Amino acid sequence: MTPQRSGWHFKGKTPWWFMLTAGLVLVDSAVHVALLATVSSWAQPRPDIAHSYRLPFRDGNIYFTSQLLGTYLDIRWIGIALILILAVLLFVNRDQLEKSG
Repeated sequence: MTPQRSGWHFKGKTPWWFMLTAGLVLVDSAVHVALLATVSSWAQPRPDIAHSYRLPFRDGNIYFTSQLLGTYLDIRWIGIALILILAVLLFVNRDQLEKSG
């Protein structure tokens, strides 16, 4: 006998907007974690023409990256905004959800 899980699920097939938004949250989180975990191996310890964006870390180290990459790493609200968008979409489409268990 298989135990039944309780929780929420979609009545039919999982909608494309849920998979897209949840996928973007996962990709953004993975890219942020990977880049920040490996910053010491690819970022410059001193600024130059191509690496002028300052990325300070709590341990006192300061690295310099390109403007585009540095801006992306400093924008922490992207993941939060995606999660809020997902919550709003789930609320708006709550008629597609049903509780099981």
